[in-house]
Amino acid sequence: MQELLKIILTRAGSRLSERTVHRLNAAINYIETGRWLNAQKLSPQVRVENAHQLFDLVIEQVADHDVLYLEFGVFRGDSMRYWSQRLRNPRATLHGFDSFEGLPEGWNIDSPQGHFSTNGMIPTIDDSRVRFFKGWFNETLPGYRIPPHDRLVLDMDADLYSSTAYVLKTLESFIVPGTYIYFDEFADRQNELRAFSEFVLDTEMRFELLGATQDNSKVVFRRVE
Repeated sequence: MQELLKIILTRAGSRLSERTVHRLNAAINYIETGRWLNAQKLSPQVRVENAHQLFDLVIEQVADHDVLYLEFGVFRGDSMRYWSQRLRNPRATLHGFDSFEGLPEGWNIDSPQGHFSTNGMIPTIDDSRVRFFKGWFNETLPGYRIPPHDRLVLDMDADLYSSTAYVLKTLESFIVPGTYIYFDEFADRQNELRAFSEFVLDTEMRFELLGATQDNSKVVFRRVE
C-alpha cells in the first residue's frame, strides 16, 4: 500500500506547478505548527489579529522597565519604530540587527536570496535609544556586549532556520526566566519553528505562549523556567 501511495503521489506531483506545491507545503506547515504546540501543551492565552497586538501584550508588561529590545531582521524599521514609540523608560535600549542586503539564502518561492534588501540603507529613527548593527548576524553578534537591563525582548524576524537558530544559540545564556521571544514567521516547520523546537529540546527551557495570531504564524513566548 505504501509503495502504491508513493507512485500515486509521484505521478500527481508531475502534474503540479511549483506554486501549487508551495501552497501544499504551507498547509502542512500550519498542521505541524498546531501539532507541535499541542504536543508541548502550549495554548495561547490570547488570540489576536496581527503582530502589533502581540507587541502590545508584551509592552503592557514591560513599558516602564529597563527593557533591552533586540530585533533580528529589521528591514525598513517598522517594528523598531513601533516599540520605540511605546517603551516609556528613558533607560530602555533598542538594538536592531540586519545586513540590509536581504536574505543570505532563499527562504521560499516568493523570497529568494537578497529579498528584503534595502540596498544597504539603514532606517532613520529619531530616538537616541535606538541603534542598528549592520552586517550578518555571525559578524555582528560575536562582538556584541549585552547592555544592562531588567527585561529582555527578542523580536525574531529573520525567517530562516540558520539565522534564527544562530541567534537563539548565541544568546542562550541571556534568555533567563521572564524573557520574551516573538516570532514573526513561526508556522514554518523548516525554519523558525524548527529552530525554536530544537532550542527548547536542547536547553530544556520552559515557556508559556502569551499570544498568537489565529493561524499561529506570529507568536510570542515568555520563559517561565
